[in-house]
Amino acid sequence: MSASKTTIGYIVQLGGIAAFALGAVLSFHHAAIAASFAGGAAAFFVGKKIRALASASATVVASSTNPHQQ
Repeated sequence: MSASKTTIGYIVQLGGIAAFALGAVLSFHHAAIAASFAGGAAAFFVGKKIRALASASATVVASSTNPHQQ
């Protein structure tokens, strides 16, 4: 399950980068472009947070299922 969350995090983060770049290229002249710029930045950080949560849960699962750990 954490692998799919990691993939979703990457996809959201890449979408955020693309939207942020589009907003940066087109500038803040129109409200829709400004929304793209701000939304892209938000999506980048949301994707980063999803990936961090997926990594943390994968670490917890791996450490709790390790038969050699005491």
